[in-house]
Amino acid sequence: MHHLYYDGSFDGLLSTVFHIYAKKYPPQAIHISCNSNHADLFAQNETVPTSPEHARRVFTRLERQIGRRGMLKLLYGFLSAAPEMPDTFFRIVRLTLAQPHHANILSDYGHFDVMQWAQWVKSVGCEKHRMEAFVRFEEWENNLYLARIEPQFDVLPLIVRHFRNRYPDQKWAIFDTQRHYGIYHDSDSLYPISNLEEKPQHTGRATHEKDYQKLWQRYFQSTTILSRRNPRLHHQQMPQRYWKYLTEKQAV
Repeated sequence: MHHLYYDGSFDGLLSTVFHIYAKKYPPQAIHISCNSNHADLFAQNETVPTSPEHARRVFTRLERQIGRRGMLKLLYGFLSAAPEMPDTFFRIVRLTLAQPHHANILSDYGHFDVMQWAQWVKSVGCEKHRMEAFVRFEEWENNLYLARIEPQFDVLPLIVRHFRNRYPDQKWAIFDTQRHYGIYHDSDSLYPISNLEEKPQHTGRATHEKDYQKLWQRYFQSTTILSRRNPRLHHQQMPQRYWKYLTEKQAV
């Protein structure tokens, strides 16, 4: 058994696929993981370095067959970060390359791996749309608007385009507090940030931000019709795990 470890990135996983084919490893004896802390003493353990060139070659080969939409599906499933995702990814790549004239392989739900991948794609897609709806920005000093999120899946790369189009002329940052990284937007440029002090040089919230929050909370409460409250439906449409950073859900 060959246990291959990669750095957790999409390029790293593509590089691992290239490495397997280059080394001609028997596919049935492959296990891929991004966590090398629990190496198997009875297997051949190997860390595969990320190679942008190797990743590009695999990406180009796959895109030629399944197109841009197919590659987006692969990316969505990758962002699920399920423990079994890397091995499933490799089996799907094998299935794809084995049928070079089958452009819709990711819609062939007769394969268990394809069905599993479709479920991950759906879950990540739902989380993406919820984040786009539930993100709340707070105004900080220096005209910066900051939003903190804790999504179930790593969807920050997927929602940046939405907010870039929505607020093209503003300085804003979205920070994933669970994964400890974020994106800062300024002057139509994007910058990665690893902490809240790195790029947005702020010292605190704008002095009127709390007043705006209180006004919004009171408006939300005043427009609530108690006789029409449906807590069960409300929890289905807005799960409680999103409430932490929703202004209207904080106490006035």
